[in-house]
Amino acid sequence: MEFLKFCLRTFLEKLLRWALHPKIRSRLLSCCGANIGRNVRVKEIFLANLNAGFGNLTLHDGVYVGANCLLDLMGTIEVGARTAISPSCSLLTHADPGSMCGNRLAAIFPKKVEGIRIGSDCWIGAGAIILCGVSIGDGSVVGAGAVVTKDIPENVIVVGNPARILKSIELTGSRKDTF
Repeated sequence: MEFLKFCLRTFLEKLLRWALHPKIRSRLLSCCGANIGRNVRVKEIFLANLNAGFGNLTLHDGVYVGANCLLDLMGTIEVGARTAISPSCSLLTHADPGSMCGNRLAAIFPKKVEGIRIGSDCWIGAGAIILCGVSIGDGSVVGAGAVVTKDIPENVIVVGNPARILKSIELTGSRKDTF
């Protein structure tokens, strides 16, 4: 029975990639069990580790996810309102050197599954990698190609590998939801 569920989820993930429009893809994700807000746009992405189905994904109002992003749904991924995730980003909710196949490194680096939370009004630059257990504060920017290994506070720009704070920023005005 688990094998059939796996096959169905994999088939649904492939169909999602073939959807013609980002808003249609968002609605299909919602129908598959993901928590999708209003005015969400999702380009052609790859969803991995659908063992728990699509329910580990939450995209709040106005989120944009660019093409070729990898979202690992072994753990939860929550993205706050009005956040933009640029193309080719990877959000990895688990780390495992191969414990299922007996890799001896698993004794040193045990399997870890932890969710990712990205706040509201964030911008994740192209090709950024966000590792399991990371939380990114509201209004923060992750530079292109950055590797985020630790929590990021609100209203900062981070760059590099591993990501480090470049500078603080100040968001002006108040944003009212217009959805």
